[in-house]
Amino acid sequence: MVERVSACCDVLKFIQQADGNLKLYQSYFCKNKLCPLCNWRRSMKYSYQTSRIVDEAMIQYPKGRFLFLTLTVKNVPGSELNTTISSLTKSFDRLFKRAKVQKNLLGYLRSVEVTHNEAENTYHPHIHVLMMVKPGYFKGGSYISQEDWGQMWAQSLKVDYIPLVDIRAVKEQGKGLKGAILETAKYPTKPFELSMENAQVVDDLYNGLYRKRQLGYGGVFKEIKKKLALDDAENGDLVHTADENDDLSSGTKIVAIWNATKQNYIIK
Repeated sequence: MVERVSACCDVLKFIQQADGNLKLYQSYFCKNKLCPLCNWRRSMKYSYQTSRIVDEAMIQYPKGRFLFLTLTVKNVPGSELNTTISSLTKSFDRLFKRAKVQKNLLGYLRSVEVTHNEAENTYHPHIHVLMMVKPGYFKGGSYISQEDWGQMWAQSLKVDYIPLVDIRAVKEQGKGLKGAILETAKYPTKPFELSMENAQVVDDLYNGLYRKRQLGYGGVFKEIKKKLALDDAENGDLVHTADENDDLSSGTKIVAIWNATKQNYIIK
C-alpha cells in the first residue's frame, strides 16, 4: 500500500494556457484513502460538486435554511474502528429517518472523518452534516434543540451515554455556507506521514476505512446530484475535479516528474 501511495502522481502532465495558467490533463492517482494527494483532489472535486448541488437547491427552495451538524461517538481502539464506522453510518440512517428530523428536512450531505489521538492511541470517528431545512424549522414546535439532537443521536447509536453533538445555523448564505461545504469536504483523515514509525496508525486507518464510503447524500441533494450526472467524488476521475470546458488542444505541454531525492517536482 505504501509503495502504491509513493508512486501516486509521480508524473504530472499540464497544458500551459495563453494566460499562463496550468491545466492538469494526465496523471496517475492511486485513489488510496490515506493518500494526501488523492484526498486533496477529492476535496476539490467534492467542494465543486457540492457547491453546484447547493446552488441548484437554493434556486428550487430560495427560502430554505442551512444547518451544520456534527455527530460524535466515544473514541475507540484501532481494532474497533471498522465496526464503529459501520455502526456510525447505520445509526445516522436511523437518526435521519425519524419523523422529527424528516418533518422539515429538504436535503443533506454527510461525510465521515476520523482523527487519531496520539496521547491515548485511540481514534475518533465522527460525522459532519450539511442540512437544508424548510424555513418553518425555526418556528413553532419544529425546532430541534442541541439537547434533543443529543438524545436522539444516543438512541440511534443505541448507547447508554449522551454523545457530544454540535448543531448550528449557517447564518450567512455566502461565506458561512462555503465554510460549511468545505468542512464536509475535508479529508477523511488528517494528512500524516506514511512511514514505518506510523505503521500501526496506517494499518488501523487502512483497515478502519476499508470499503467505507465517506460521503452520502439525501433528499433534494441526492436528486440534484443524479440530475446533474455528477461523477463519483470518491472513486471517480481525480484529474478533472470540475466541469472543465477548456480547449486543451493548444498551449504548451509541461511535464513535471517527482524527484524523491529533492522531494520536489522537476520540470522536463
